[in-house]
Amino acid sequence: MTDLLLMTWTFLWLSLLCVGGGLGVIPEMQRQVVVRHGWVTAREFVDGYTLAQLTPGPTMLVVAFVGYRAHGLLGALLATVAMFLPTSLIVVLVAEQWQRLRTHRWAASAERALLPVGIGLSTAGAYTLARSALHDVTTVAVALIAGLLLYHGRVSAILVVVLGGVAGWLLL
Repeated sequence: MTDLLLMTWTFLWLSLLCVGGGLGVIPEMQRQVVVRHGWVTAREFVDGYTLAQLTPGPTMLVVAFVGYRAHGLLGALLATVAMFLPTSLIVVLVAEQWQRLRTHRWAASAERALLPVGIGLSTAGAYTLARSALHDVTTVAVALIAGLLLYHGRVSAILVVVLGGVAGWLLL
């Protein structure tokens, strides 16, 4: 029970780090759920993130996977609510006021100042996932091929993920 409460608390405060999108919180989330608490392994975390990419919703659904692996259905529910509730409440409370305040010069400066923060956090998230997932020539080759397919935009992202999964399953 204590570990379930700790997991819920962890996702509550992690939700407040999602500046620029969910990818920005991935490095700290991985540190917490893999290294510090051991709720999932590094491989399971990457796999859970990949599965979340396939869902029609936010990529932060990886928290439901982590919660489920750690504490079953109740863990999945609590982790998901803890990850989405705080930021949802903030958006509801701030959105209306921000529309009024956004006309001020300082507001435009604040928005521009947050852009590099969001880009940096997203880059750190991508790096963290790559560091955990790319560990040999085969995984690097699959990632490069997937990146090229996505870059050219001729193949659906879902298809690239599925094909990458099949390739990984067959080659590893």
